[in-house]
Amino acid sequence: MSPIAIHDSVSSATTTDVSSLKKNVTNSVTSGNEKRPLPVYPDAVAADYMYKFKYNHALPTTGEGFPEVPQETDPKSAAIEVVQQLSKTLSAGDAKGFSELFLEFGVWRDRALITWDYRTFNFREAILKAAADLLPKTPISKVTLIEPTPIVERPYPDLSFVQAHFGLETDIAGGSAVANLILTKNGWKIWTLNTAIESLRGFPEIPERDGHMTGPHSWQAQRELDTAMDNAEPEVLIIGGGQNGLMLAARLKAVGVSSLIVERNGRIGDNWRGRYEALSLHLPHWADHFAYMPYPNHWPTYCPAAKLADWFEWYVSAMELHVWTNSKVAGAKQAADGSWSIEIERDGKIKRTFHPKQLVMATSLAGLPYAPNIPGAEEFKGVIKHSTEHDSSRGWEGKKVLVVGTSSSGFDTAFDFARRKIDVTLLQRSPTYIMSLTHSVPRILAAYKPVNGKRPDLDVADRIAYSMPVGPGEEMGRRLGKELTELDHDLLQAMEDRGFKTWRGQRSTSTQTLGYTKNGGFYFDAGACEQIINGNIKVEQGYIDHFTADKVVLNGDRERQFDLVILATGFSNTIDSVRSTLGDEITSRHKPIWGMDEEGELNSAWRDTGVPNLWLAVGTLQAARYHSQKIALRIKAKLERISPEPYTK
Repeated sequence: MSPIAIHDSVSSATTTDVSSLKKNVTNSVTSGNEKRPLPVYPDAVAADYMYKFKYNHALPTTGEGFPEVPQETDPKSAAIEVVQQLSKTLSAGDAKGFSELFLEFGVWRDRALITWDYRTFNFREAILKAAADLLPKTPISKVTLIEPTPIVERPYPDLSFVQAHFGLETDIAGGSAVANLILTKNGWKIWTLNTAIESLRGFPEIPERDGHMTGPHSWQAQRELDTAMDNAEPEVLIIGGGQNGLMLAARLKAVGVSSLIVERNGRIGDNWRGRYEALSLHLPHWADHFAYMPYPNHWPTYCPAAKLADWFEWYVSAMELHVWTNSKVAGAKQAADGSWSIEIERDGKIKRTFHPKQLVMATSLAGLPYAPNIPGAEEFKGVIKHSTEHDSSRGWEGKKVLVVGTSSSGFDTAFDFARRKIDVTLLQRSPTYIMSLTHSVPRILAAYKPVNGKRPDLDVADRIAYSMPVGPGEEMGRRLGKELTELDHDLLQAMEDRGFKTWRGQRSTSTQTLGYTKNGGFYFDAGACEQIINGNIKVEQGYIDHFTADKVVLNGDRERQFDLVILATGFSNTIDSVRSTLGDEITSRHKPIWGMDEEGELNSAWRDTGVPNLWLAVGTLQAARYHSQKIALRIKAKLERISPEPYTK
């Protein structure tokens, strides 16, 4: 089970062996196994920064009075007992009976199967109210126990529960549920229930076509004609050809919805191909397979960025997606009835005005590159550039480099110089969350890891990874953060000894809350930490106060000499990408994107944006695969006029 939000970070090397750090740094421990306590700094990010969730509750542990699940428990029998109760109450529309199946502080999360939105109902009172509103309008005809077989989970000595998977059918859609069941003195109760849409009744995915040439055109010629869309209008226009745009287009095609992807770069994959040459993904590829097209066997564990870029192109060809490259939105208008007029400029000239029924923004995980306005920059005789402009450390041998920023991009950029033994300094303004791959990967990607060369069922792994609601997930994330701090103590202490400040993440939840709010502020150690510990990457604290012609002056009047300054200062809010594409008027109606709302859902990513017929698809490779299915099914339901209004109470 993965209580932590998984985000694809990037790297230019492999993991640091934490066990080797003691021989690299002296005094990491005082004596024997006694470890020095790590320093505690003020939070780098406020606990309530972009985070309004308010339904925290302790985990149902033995310390809270819940009995341990006995070793002899048959989890299937427990699951059958609960599924029978669910089937009885849901088929009867019995809201009170349904709510009483939960713990008093139980949580029901729905991913568009019943609410047609992403909603979370925290505690029994909210579950009762939602069920009373929804069940009469959304009858559930069948609840069944499905694979995988129920199991007993024991993530910590004081916490145990049965995890079971159910299938559900409404009058419109089919889906699944993942339930975590707690043993109480009154029998089994639902702690968390995650229901999620997975199909539309009457609209199955289209079958494979024959493939023989039966018309006047070859496969390639027909592809070109279809993509030109000279006499056609796409039902869905997707802005952005990254992982979210591509996988959503594939999902839409599978349910018979036509789409066109508009990509500003000259080639699909250039968003990866155009970055620096040493770039690879930080995390193993296990969770990053594409919808309908998993990576082949023997794919690199840590995929090089250029290889991933080529995979994007292969995906477009294999899935026969329609893409216009070297294209951008030249104008966007929405009429009062919600209809769109989108003018597309292709190859430097106005090509077409489309009128899609649905519009999807899939342009960026973040917003636009952000570079602070630092006094004296125009006088500086050296080179200043944003990390997105960095392509290689080649040619900078013998020079001195300053990298500003200590999130993943900052680490990766500094490491790129250190690997060529170039004098490089990392400038840190606030503490950064660090975790080793050695200890984090087995815990956050366990559901996806191949066993004896056999991959797990991705659909099942996704259900589990996305099933834990934010409230319990936050408590689990806090536990994970504490566990990783203990396991990574030597790594963290060695970093501190070199002047680098570490912390335990926003709300002390490891990367979980940071993933919902900042999309950064952390680093999965893929090699740069060892370079810091060995002194190959130097560390300074503070910020650039100003430049002179030949100096970089840090706060406190610290003068330093550098030939190159790279600003790994991140990106603006994702809404800026929407604004630069669709304009101020449309953006003014758009809800905030990232950040957690009161009940535990992101503000508008993958759900209602506040603008009719506009969707925002953002996120990592794993998130793109999971959420693209949910968006595609909701769009199909809208186009077929069978979609209920999203539940907003």
